[in-house]
Amino acid sequence: MNNADSASQSVQTMYAERFATDLTDNRAEQKELAAQIERLRARLDQLRADETWLTGMQAALPGETAPPRPRRAPRTGAKPAGGDAPAGTPVPGPRPAGRAKARPSRARTSPKKAAPTATPPLHQLIRALMPLGEPRLVREVHADLAQAHPERGTSVQVVRNTLETLVKRGVVGKGIQKGTAMYTATASVASECDEAPVAG
Repeated sequence: MNNADSASQSVQTMYAERFATDLTDNRAEQKELAAQIERLRARLDQLRADETWLTGMQAALPGETAPPRPRRAPRTGAKPAGGDAPAGTPVPGPRPAGRAKARPSRARTSPKKAAPTATPPLHQLIRALMPLGEPRLVREVHADLAQAHPERGTSVQVVRNTLETLVKRGVVGKGIQKGTAMYTATASVASECDEAPVAG
């Protein structure tokens, strides 16, 4: 009975430590995401302020008020029936200028969003750091990833989730040693890349 009680306590201790670690990682990732959201909100406010300023500056230029008029003409096509509408046409001129300016601002921001997609997916980076047949702890893989790719800034929980995805694909094997999950690469990086298009 004493052996059974001690074994039960050791299992409870192991799960308590694991849950505490997962909870800490979860909260850390929440803080990272919250900080990213704040930075994005600040950037959006700055872009909106810049758009307002640029719109005002563009409207103040005499040469820039003429091009928007042809765009406005189809919308006011029903009003020229009176024939005296030309007096009101200079007023709506700056308004299309603001709308026309908003479109280029989106076009400028889109390349910035598309640039990060050029980096390899996280699962490829993690898989490249795992030698074949060598069991690794999640924290070991996370430490190697942080050292090799500090710009990614991923948490231990994200690395664990990615490894579990690789286990489902059959690229990485999972085993339990002394109550701790160990992950072992079972396929080469080249074979994984060959299978990737099929899965997609």
